[in-house]
Amino acid sequence: MSTQGALRGVEYLNPLTQYRGLKVKKLAEALSGSSLRLGDPVLIDTYYSLYLPAPVLNEESTNVLCKLIVNTILNSTIGQRIRVKTVLEPFLSTIGAALFITEYVKQSSMRPLEPSEDRSRSIESHSDLIEKTLESTSRELERFIEVKRVVEGLEPGTLSVFSTEDYGLDLLRLARSADVMAILNALREIKADDIGSLRDYIVFKRGEKMGFELGFDVERLAPRSLTYPEELFYTRLAQRRLLLYTKMTRRKPGGVYVLVDKSGSMSGEKILWAKAVTLALYMKTLRSRRDFRVRFFNSQPYSLHSINRKPRASEVVALFEYIARVKSSGGTDITRALLTALQDISVEESKESTIVLITDGIDRVSEKPVKLMLEKTKSRLIVVMVMGDNKSLEKLADTYLRVVKLDRGEVLKVVKAVT
Repeated sequence: MSTQGALRGVEYLNPLTQYRGLKVKKLAEALSGSSLRLGDPVLIDTYYSLYLPAPVLNEESTNVLCKLIVNTILNSTIGQRIRVKTVLEPFLSTIGAALFITEYVKQSSMRPLEPSEDRSRSIESHSDLIEKTLESTSRELERFIEVKRVVEGLEPGTLSVFSTEDYGLDLLRLARSADVMAILNALREIKADDIGSLRDYIVFKRGEKMGFELGFDVERLAPRSLTYPEELFYTRLAQRRLLLYTKMTRRKPGGVYVLVDKSGSMSGEKILWAKAVTLALYMKTLRSRRDFRVRFFNSQPYSLHSINRKPRASEVVALFEYIARVKSSGGTDITRALLTALQDISVEESKESTIVLITDGIDRVSEKPVKLMLEKTKSRLIVVMVMGDNKSLEKLADTYLRVVKLDRGEVLKVVKAVT
């Protein structure tokens, strides 16, 4: 079997090149559930055709299959569409190559292309097969990138990731879930700026220097103010117009605890929207390095899922799967759900936690015990009423939001209320 592929400048026996091919092979085998019989050059050429900024086809190569794959990726519209996302992105290039190889193996008999009377027909047939494989790869890669974007909180590098194969497989599993994709459709247009700033500062006189302002706080005097003549100095001091440093410190807000009503009255579009809000709140807390907890409830609270400030990819995938598989059913006990959340916060001694309650409000709420626990834990309550109203919750809430349109704008309204 030839050890050479169809790309110029690629050293096929180089350990790094072999490593890239091995990554693609392991992931493709994990996806297909069986071992691959393809040679290393096919794996390597597929990867580098997606990764390199300007790959060049070696017309003199005798590896016909590699030439077909490279030529189709470089010259087809679909191949160029994929490359826009994968060029100089090792992780996405590995994912894209593994998706391509998996689909190619699935659709083809993998018969070697040998010289024969039907050689031209065989090549044409394989070219069509590669084109169709690229179409499937493009669709799957789009879904994968969408899931990756949300899982990482719109901020790459926020997750603890140790294995490309494991992380890629986890995300691909999410991307192939219809329930997950239905939720993510509601978040498709949300950008990092919509979610909020990654760095959240508050004014603090002993904090970092972040600029200048006019005032009279002599502890923050800029050196230039000390050069004023004495009379001018005191005049400006009296006028509160001395040049001062603006000093700020990183705000350390408490965690976010989301309570989502999954009772029968929340079925359909309501619960789907509530799940999208939950994921948007997860993205905000991840960007601001806050703890995140979510619990669904109906007449009783269900299991609690927690994500710390620097979560592992596997923890986030488990959270997504948990949110996606929840179905609406049963009655509603908002009081019990709130007291359970407040008890969790009390036990963990979380400071300045924010509880976000998402419900349609069809229930009677006992105000007194909830109010006492809110005061005891110093927690802030944001109530999101989904096409409903509840006067007791309105009295208890620090922020009371009524949602009448289940769209992107209402999602952002809820996200921006969490500070």
